[in-house]
Amino acid sequence: MAILVFALRLTIGVLLIVAGAFKAHDGIAITGASIAGYRLLPSFAVMPLAIFLPYFEIAVGVYLSIGMFTRAVAFVVAAQMAIFTLAVASVVARHIQISCGCFGAAETTIASWYDVARDAALTGLCALIAWKAPGRFSVDARLREASAAKEGSTAHE
Repeated sequence: MAILVFALRLTIGVLLIVAGAFKAHDGIAITGASIAGYRLLPSFAVMPLAIFLPYFEIAVGVYLSIGMFTRAVAFVVAAQMAIFTLAVASVVARHIQISCGCFGAAETTIASWYDVARDAALTGLCALIAWKAPGRFSVDARLREASAAKEGSTAHE
């Protein structure tokens, strides 16, 4: 299970880094237009989210990939994916013809129930990561090992 958690953590982390990088590259105006296309947020909230979201995705992607604060980050990403799932489902259900915008302007396919299913699956996988965190090859595990070793050496003094 530890290897599976590592593979999922790394895969989803890189996915978030790439998605955030595409959005950051597109710029605030394009990312904001994509967010506004969902017709879920008041207009005053769109641009701050367009500024914040790409760099947030990159940051949580890095933390998830290296396994630092793994459980907390995985819960945050699971919540983020759940919100994305609901947002995309609302667009599909309301027959709004926009791309999901997951990978910025490079993605041009119209949001579909496939996108909803993908985001729901990612939500579940992030919850699994949080449940089994931190897994192998993580900063968290290395810090825990170092802490245990230090406690063991001070116990013998």
